[in-house]
Amino acid sequence: MMSLLPWTRAYRAKKLARETDFGRRYGWFIERQGERVGELDYVRWDSLAQFWHEYSVVWHNEAEGSIEADPEAWIERKIVLRSKRYPDVLISEFLTAPRAKGVIAVRFASVPVERFERDDTV
Repeated sequence: MMSLLPWTRAYRAKKLARETDFGRRYGWFIERQGERVGELDYVRWDSLAQFWHEYSVVWHNEAEGSIEADPEAWIERKIVLRSKRYPDVLISEFLTAPRAKGVIAVRFASVPVERFERDDTV
């Protein structure tokens, strides 16, 4: 297998993917039925709870904030995450876990490497 050369688009895309924790550091918009109801801003990767990434949560409407501590409510309300950097990346299957007031952990939400390869800025 041939390694990627540093001047290729594929090499730069994979490097950017790693540096941004596969797009997680850009954060996510929280959407429900096509409407933006909040935002997730990247806090950190929780190395003790492997594969969970923590985000601060900002709700645009106080009523939506009631689901923050209830992972089942995210599923019941069909909440999806849209990448702030790549708006065409929509994640509909992910897990959440409350950490503290205003902070949740998310698992299974990332931008695919292939999407980085299509980025004009890479």
